[in-house]
Amino acid sequence: MVNAHVSPLEENVARKNIAHVSPAGIEGNVDVSTKNQSWKSYFWDSWDKSPEERRLIFKLDLTLMTFGCLGTFIKYIDRSNINSAFVSGMKEDLKLYGNQLNYANTAFSIANIIGVWPCNLMLTRSNPKWFIPLLEAGWTICTFAQAAMKTPLQMYVLRTLTGLFETGHYSAIVYLCGAWYQKSELSRRLAIINCATAIGPMFSSYLQAAAYTGLNGRHGMAGWQWLFIVDGVISIGIIIPQCLFYPDVPSRQKPDWVFTEKEIEIARDRNPREGRVKQGRFTRKQMKRWLLTPDIWLLWVISICNSIGNQPSGSMAFWLKAWNKKHPKSFTVPQINNYTTPIQAVTVVVTLFMAWSSDTWLGGRRWPMLVLGGVVNGIVCVLLGSTPVFPKNRAFRWFLYYQTGWAQASNSMFWAWTQDTLSGDPGTRAWASAGLNVWAWTFIATVPLAVFKTTDQPAVVAGNYTAAGFCFLLAITAVALAYLQHRQSLTSGSDLEIRSSVNTDGLVYDDSKSARAGVKAVA
Repeated sequence: MVNAHVSPLEENVARKNIAHVSPAGIEGNVDVSTKNQSWKSYFWDSWDKSPEERRLIFKLDLTLMTFGCLGTFIKYIDRSNINSAFVSGMKEDLKLYGNQLNYANTAFSIANIIGVWPCNLMLTRSNPKWFIPLLEAGWTICTFAQAAMKTPLQMYVLRTLTGLFETGHYSAIVYLCGAWYQKSELSRRLAIINCATAIGPMFSSYLQAAAYTGLNGRHGMAGWQWLFIVDGVISIGIIIPQCLFYPDVPSRQKPDWVFTEKEIEIARDRNPREGRVKQGRFTRKQMKRWLLTPDIWLLWVISICNSIGNQPSGSMAFWLKAWNKKHPKSFTVPQINNYTTPIQAVTVVVTLFMAWSSDTWLGGRRWPMLVLGGVVNGIVCVLLGSTPVFPKNRAFRWFLYYQTGWAQASNSMFWAWTQDTLSGDPGTRAWASAGLNVWAWTFIATVPLAVFKTTDQPAVVAGNYTAAGFCFLLAITAVALAYLQHRQSLTSGSDLEIRSSVNTDGLVYDDSKSARAGVKAVA
């Protein structure tokens, strides 16, 4: 369901007189790709499209998706390695016996909050093939530097710098995907990228276990220090090719060694609300829309709830380590790192299930999976808060920790919903996407300081109940937004269609001036 009252901006990219196939899923210049899908599209969305369009999508997946996944992967390795290092000897080496880890994470969050809006708005006016690798290079340098940390102050400074460079990366990738992919393709692509947010921490845990086992003590360095070095080396190999192959948004994309001029025209027609809209200077009317569109605020509430609902998943490593105080030698350092990784594996499976469901049999609706993720995660958090932290039988609590990623799994739903709702207005879409991170990090920077203190872990009963409340609020807000947009679609009037000249052979021959009409969104 898409917000019907958010009208697209006027087109300002002229059509070129180039013969090309008419893209599938477009009727009357409206994206109806989620309707009347063939059985092939339930497996993969490009299988029932023309060879020309399949070739374009393949190139997109090979560049935008590959780099989006790899960039997100290294970001979440470099983001989560601080926690892996903490339980693998850094706590003792740096004497972090208070809430220093909380303070470092808060510094990281504040840096994200400060930088994400400027970062995303800059992306609407800059080339991603330089802008995004520059961010990745910055946080890679900070990752190397963390191997040399000696004091908590150095940790705070480096985590702040890492947060500044990481800010806006994920929302920038989503912004690009929203410009290239159709509605029936978007959720699946974001889910695949979102899987990297789960695989990154999982890989970091395995990497820390390997570094601790094989490199601890080499050249006078601890295993946790080697983790930062290995992470940095991996990042360098991923950054370099992006400067050559990263695509821009279709309205600004120029022919290069990846995309031909004909393919760019197909791409622009595939996204009729935004494909021919190039963001210029931000206007007062546009900025007013940023603040007064209720859909944006409801999407931000969903993001906030998602971020806090996911917090209990970080308690399992502390829980395993705490058993060593009750029963010495219960778990080794490699076991503590490895036994937490199924949380991310469960999250990956649920993420893909939700995305495929949303893009196929749910007809592009995002809210049902948000409700499912919020309710399941909320129940899990209630059970974590109401059962003993150290039970005689550990299996049930172990199982509960593995189910704490359901809220995170629904993450791609509200990101895709934001792109659906605000398609046709690049500046507003960038603003709203950045806000998803701003408000999430605002709450991540503050709420854990009160209810998820490091010194209280793993007995964060108040934190588990707080997370449960946010999860249930997530589900309620998703239903409220769906209802609001349904009401808007009923009162918005008839569609205003933009029709191009289509020859009987299915080729578009259109060199007319850009159309200037609003298109009602499809519920």
